[in-house]
Amino acid sequence: MPFSCPGCGADVGSDPEAWALRCPSCGAVLRCRAVDTDGADRAYDVEVVGRPDTRTRIAIPWSQTETRRLGAWLLWSSIVTLALVGVLYGLARWLASS
Repeated sequence: MPFSCPGCGADVGSDPEAWALRCPSCGAVLRCRAVDTDGADRAYDVEVVGRPDTRTRIAIPWSQTETRRLGAWLLWSSIVTLALVGVLYGLARWLASS
């Protein structure tokens, strides 16, 4: 999802969560930090590295693919967590009976 460079205002065509962000127009290195929000959008504080006065907040909506991947990740992580709790409980009972 493109967003505007806080230094020059040009469109940056990459994801704000990318590892090394650089504005294609002015060449400035950008730093993005995720911000907690209660809304339906993801929010980031974006600034040019070394220039905190350029900090701006951008909001990017969740796509259907990201929503589906997040739901699958939450399901599988819950299953694995519950399975590990069961294994640890069984191991504790087995060690206590020995």
